[in-house]
Amino acid sequence: MKEIKTFTYFIPAPPQRKNGYREKEFDKIMHGILQSGFELLDLQTQAMENGMFVLAVLKVPSKKVAKVDEHLDMQDRFKLRDSHTSNEIILDDEDA
Repeated sequence: MKEIKTFTYFIPAPPQRKNGYREKEFDKIMHGILQSGFELLDLQTQAMENGMFVLAVLKVPSKKVAKVDEHLDMQDRFKLRDSHTSNEIILDDEDA
């Protein structure tokens, strides 16, 4: 079994800074995905004015990892926020 999966994540643009910053939440998610047994085949980004999308192409190398994928709830497992904490970031309404 050599199944391919994608994982898409949006990283909001940070406020203006003189120095770069580390996206710890994304790092935490990717670490968890890789520790679960998925293999990273490709990583692509698409920048936008208000942030960027990251697309990870993952290989599911075994049935054991495929079973992990069925029960992998990113929101719960990595304790992700439902919304952005910065009030400077305005997200477009999907229904608009």
